[in-house]
Amino acid sequence: MQTKFSTLPKSQVEFTIELSVEELKPYLEKAATALSAAGKISGFRPGHAPYDIVAKSFGEMAIYEAAGDKIISRTLNQAVKEKDLAFVGEPKIEVVKLAPGNPFIFKAVISLMPKIKLGKWQEIKIKKQIKKIGAEEVDKVLEDARKMRATEVLVDRAASGSDKVMIDLDITQDKVPVEGGQAKDHAVFLDEKYYIPGLPEQLVGLKKDEVKEFSLSFPEGHYQKHLAGKKADFKATVKGVFERTMPVMDDVFAQGLGQKNMAELRALIENNLKVEAEQREDRRVEIEMIDGIVKKSEFGELPEVLILSEKQKMFEELRQNLAEMGMQLEDYLKKMKKTEEDLAKEFSKGAEERTKSALILREIAREEKIECSDTELVEETARVRETYKDNEHIDERLSDPGTQSYLANMLVNRKVLKMLKEKMITV
Repeated sequence: MQTKFSTLPKSQVEFTIELSVEELKPYLEKAATALSAAGKISGFRPGHAPYDIVAKSFGEMAIYEAAGDKIISRTLNQAVKEKDLAFVGEPKIEVVKLAPGNPFIFKAVISLMPKIKLGKWQEIKIKKQIKKIGAEEVDKVLEDARKMRATEVLVDRAASGSDKVMIDLDITQDKVPVEGGQAKDHAVFLDEKYYIPGLPEQLVGLKKDEVKEFSLSFPEGHYQKHLAGKKADFKATVKGVFERTMPVMDDVFAQGLGQKNMAELRALIENNLKVEAEQREDRRVEIEMIDGIVKKSEFGELPEVLILSEKQKMFEELRQNLAEMGMQLEDYLKKMKKTEEDLAKEFSKGAEERTKSALILREIAREEKIECSDTELVEETARVRETYKDNEHIDERLSDPGTQSYLANMLVNRKVLKMLKEKMITV
């Protein structure tokens, strides 16, 4: 086997591999056996026809093509191993010559795992901030639950207090409709904050069928940057005023929420808020730890394949988040006046940061010899299978080598994060 090796930009290398006619024989013989086993050849048992007969029946080129993938896989892996390289993603293969009676020549471009020099992460200390949950936080949750269980009655009077006002809303700027600023039967609660400050106050005193025109400014942090902090004209047509009656917060109210009394309900809410606060703090600490290590570390050139992989994950996460809000990515892009290419550019910096974070975890696991045992992988696989037992394809997906690799990597990352927290966090 002859091998040529060259270095390419963007952490890539290229192998040119050539196998002689003699070196091809074992691969071709196995491919011929497989072809004869899969197809019927008159006078021979499946898998027992001689090479010449198989070549005559299927064509010798069919044997070469059947052997091609095995030849590429085994010889490329051997060449990579000899060079002691760690690569990521799928290699790009170009067959240069594949013809009966000739050497087999192919080229393979692979992306290398970048070299990383870890900073002295042991010197980094992160202070964990434990948030105390007080009566005010519990009261707010109770009040929100109370509002959700309010009874509503259509009334013939001016809107006031805690009423719900149904309106048709039309927002314009310089007499041009604002995108997304037209809404039919839109509910506004007078005692709650609205995303455009001041709108509920403008509806106080209005009755059914009354129309009011007024101007308000969008908040500075509005997600549509061209509207942030800008003034717009509003036209609100009242469709109905609903008087809301809030339930009394007593033991009966608590029982409606599955608890025996208010004391138990308050204790449950307080505990849930503590758990949520701890989870948020854990996420914050993890991000601060990894960011700190990234800043202290040195990275070789990041291969494009890793950046693209993170961008794809970011797209999928956005799709899922939008789906939970009842929106499709295509509708979101139209509303934001952007294309997928625009988003991909915006994701570039975040994808690079996420790639570095993943590489840091991998490198620490390697240096600290943190691994996932076969037993741990089996247990995690069983846990995932139980979680998604209603999915008829779960066994097929869990048996996929890619899924098993993902689960193993996830378990290793958990161990790394646990170790980092033990060594880097101070309370």
